[in-house]
Amino acid sequence: MTYSPKVSVIIPTYKRPETLSRAIDSVLNQTYSNIEIIVVDDNDPVSIERTLTERVLSYYEKNASVIYIKHEKNRNGSAARNTGLKNSSGAYITFLDDDDEFLPSKIESQVNCLEARDFSWGACYTKYVSKSGDKVVNILTDKKEGNLLLDALMRNLFLAAGSNLFIRREVVDDIGGFNENFSRNQDLEFLVRVLGKYKLAYVDVLGVIIYIHPLSALVDYQKVTDVFLKTFSSHINRLSSTDHEKLSKMINLQLFRYYFLQRKDIKATINFAFKNRISIWSISRYMFHLFDRMLKKKACGYSL
Repeated sequence: MTYSPKVSVIIPTYKRPETLSRAIDSVLNQTYSNIEIIVVDDNDPVSIERTLTERVLSYYEKNASVIYIKHEKNRNGSAARNTGLKNSSGAYITFLDDDDEFLPSKIESQVNCLEARDFSWGACYTKYVSKSGDKVVNILTDKKEGNLLLDALMRNLFLAAGSNLFIRREVVDDIGGFNENFSRNQDLEFLVRVLGKYKLAYVDVLGVIIYIHPLSALVDYQKVTDVFLKTFSSHINRLSSTDHEKLSKMINLQLFRYYFLQRKDIKATINFAFKNRISIWSISRYMFHLFDRMLKKKACGYSL
């Protein structure tokens, strides 16, 4: 009999009962069968969302592969993922946001990938497509693999980790799960700790549909970046001088984009570019990259 290690799929859910069954069904429809699905309900117990989520899960009561866990109060996405981890038993772990969906061969292809590689390869990911409703926004075109810590710290690694990262249980145990103090960047924080010790493999299969939603308000990207740099300062400080310079250039270009394209503040954009000595050539190359990415609907990193 062919060995088929168990895979635990953890679905944290909060205020999205209308898309939850689509996420669950996409796991049940996988070509790989040895799967447990752990749905962690992070809704407030007295909320309408808790009631509606219970109604959705009632349709899966007779399915032994679907495990439903309710938090006693809203705790946050990191805590929900950790609850799923503590109650999982799979040799491999993957996560799925409650508004996204797996395509049928995702799990089988990722199991095959890591079963064929040594333990230095701690995790893998697949190609994905992002949609807004039924409209395709972009498709992953990068195929990066190996030691990718610098790419993650540069925020230049397109992965959609929250619904794509497939990881060995031993790796999760080694790094200690999710940091529950994080309300933002929790997926990236988790990924950085993984990539600080292990290599990441790429599987050339379209495995996930990521559904994106318009932001209700403009995010202060400068503040987010300041928190990001402080959070990962221990990793950043260990970089070589060459890699540190690359990181600084990438972060500055991302902030230039924020001031110019999102805030549309010409004075602040010019002041930022002048203060950080960003050359016209660097700006031109980066803006062309952004335009090309948008025109061709590509999700891909930038080459400095």
